[in-house]
Amino acid sequence: SIPHSKVRDVLVRGQIFLNCSLTEAFCIAIVEAASCGLQVVSTRVGGVPEVLPNHMIRFAEPSAEDLLRAVDEAIPLSSEVQPFKFHEE
Repeated sequence: SIPHSKVRDVLVRGQIFLNCSLTEAFCIAIVEAASCGLQVVSTRVGGVPEVLPNHMIRFAEPSAEDLLRAVDEAIPLSSEVQPFKFHEE
């Protein structure tokens, strides 16, 4: 368990945040990850498609094969993510 005050310190160490939920109403974790500059990959379930704009997230169907495809797409893009430019799009 990570104290909430340390979540940012952990997230900024990464480049990709993977959300594998099968059901989700609103996923605050992907908002936190995007705000820390991570490329977000998430299953397209529930309200997740409405949380972030399309240029900030890669979607996958809730299957291992499609998650792998979305992560494979995100890997080359992860080094190009410039969070401050998200606001320009």
